[in-house]
Amino acid sequence: MKESILRALLLAVCCLGWGAHAAPPNVLLLISDDQGFGDFGFNGNKLVRTPQLDRLADESAVYRNFTVAAACSPTRAAVFTGRDHLLTGVWGVPNRANLRPDEARIPAFFKAAGYRTLHVGKLDCAKMGKGNPTDFGWDDYLGGGGYEHRDPMMWKPSNSARGQGWTADLWTEYTLQFIREHGDQPWFISLAYIIPHMPWICDEKYSAPFLAQGCSKNLAACYGSIAHLDECIGRLLAGLKETGQDRRTIIVFISDNGPTSPEVKKLKAEDALSKDADWQKRNVAKLRGHKALVWENGDRVPLLVRWPGHIAPGARPQFGCAEDILPTVLDLAGVKPGLVPHQPFTGVSLRPSLENAVAVCERPEVFRMAISGPGSPRDNIADVRQRKYEDHHLTLRGPRFKFHALPGGKRALFDLDADPGETTDVQTKFPDSAARMERDCRARWEQILVSGRSFAPPPEGAKTKDKKNEEP
Repeated sequence: MKESILRALLLAVCCLGWGAHAAPPNVLLLISDDQGFGDFGFNGNKLVRTPQLDRLADESAVYRNFTVAAACSPTRAAVFTGRDHLLTGVWGVPNRANLRPDEARIPAFFKAAGYRTLHVGKLDCAKMGKGNPTDFGWDDYLGGGGYEHRDPMMWKPSNSARGQGWTADLWTEYTLQFIREHGDQPWFISLAYIIPHMPWICDEKYSAPFLAQGCSKNLAACYGSIAHLDECIGRLLAGLKETGQDRRTIIVFISDNGPTSPEVKKLKAEDALSKDADWQKRNVAKLRGHKALVWENGDRVPLLVRWPGHIAPGARPQFGCAEDILPTVLDLAGVKPGLVPHQPFTGVSLRPSLENAVAVCERPEVFRMAISGPGSPRDNIADVRQRKYEDHHLTLRGPRFKFHALPGGKRALFDLDADPGETTDVQTKFPDSAARMERDCRARWEQILVSGRSFAPPPEGAKTKDKKNEEP
């Protein structure tokens, strides 16, 4: 009873920012897994079938100059905290994904403002060590373990059990049930699907159309799983409309990183996949690299933000990154960041570009690190101060230029406006930009090391191995 009264008082305060009769908006954060920049119809892929995501894009602000991190844990750490993932302690996938316990997660801010909060799906960075999502601001959760696309283990605060059916369907229905039950009270939901992460498994009804078009078995299963995801997105959109909540719900959709394939573990060159026929069909933008690398195909994904009646649909030229999502949704919802003690955000609110489609505001350049392949960090270095800049593949990414600090002291600069595929080094054409970005890239690296927060070790007793050159 005391908790419900407190939430009501907090909501009353929030409502002051939306007028006497307006309620704060709901927030639905959707994350797909390993869905590359080219795995969407709205991004020019004529083979994949994503009619619901295409419709969502038609109704959303669409950011295509948007970067996440190279893999799932780093991106989710950035999304959930509004911070550079290296500053949160996360420097790869488990056992390198140790989000520090004093990092405030996104649901904590909304819970402090009186929202009901739910996490459904992949538990990466929502469950850390012995802490469950309920320890970090989610009121309830339904989590999955591993990449079980059918009959998954259904982790709950109590009564965990194995489910029956396709995982995406079970997670979607649980989310819809929460939406129906809490329609009168603002809510925040994070729904993290595991599609299209391998293994690619789906009902034959989804893969059959792609097989009929001559796709390989692997690609048909990959695109079939994406078609299943798309259908689930459609059910969520329909559920919001049926409950009368579509116009008061902010929807944010991203993928956590770029694509991968069954061939990736066999290959050493970062762009060798370009010779694979399936890869050519998926990589419609002809971006370089893949998941776990910091070439554009590893960390460039689209961002969709929909809020009917408040955000005009259409393309946004604004450059943004994963860290911007938390400051942006807090700003849109009128939730004050100061409600929760937190480390300083490194992301910024994209609200100005949401309200004005042609607006482009300056934001800090984005620092990234490869977590696999040449230049990925080693596990067997206990003192972070001994990690050398020249041993890693690091990038500094701005709205136009992307600087690569390559292992061995090499470097490269690419003009992404003219060359999004990163094919032509333009250091000699833009020497001042190359020199300045190299200085700034090195300075960012040094700041991360001296912060005392980077490269958090795994829990005591956890098994580790050197994952250099290993695909996560």
